[in-house]
Amino acid sequence: MSVETNVIIDESILDSYRALQDDGQPDVVTEFIDVFLEDLPTRIDRIRKAVGSKSPTEIKSSAHALKGSSASVGAVLVSGLCAQLEAIGRAGSNEGTQELLRAIEPEVLRAREELQKLRRP
Repeated sequence: MSVETNVIIDESILDSYRALQDDGQPDVVTEFIDVFLEDLPTRIDRIRKAVGSKSPTEIKSSAHALKGSSASVGAVLVSGLCAQLEAIGRAGSNEGTQELLRAIEPEVLRAREELQKLRRP
């Protein structure tokens, strides 16, 4: 149940957004990061509750939400782990979800730290 990469944040994803930005405008990537970081506690809490309730539907839905938002800011490890969690829920199971949650939580913290470093004023 592990993702095959050690990359916390794929900066090429963020760079592709910055390449589309007009000069003199507020940094769009910083705005994406800020929204992601603001929503992150709610999203991870939703996953915790879904895993705790053992509801495959909620597991799938909550994991899908964090998977997508993580991917959009380049948090590839978090996104990959959430994809695994989503697949379990989609299969109508909750087998192994506690273990995945334990793997996701520290990666979310690492991603948050790395993203905060990538913000630009």
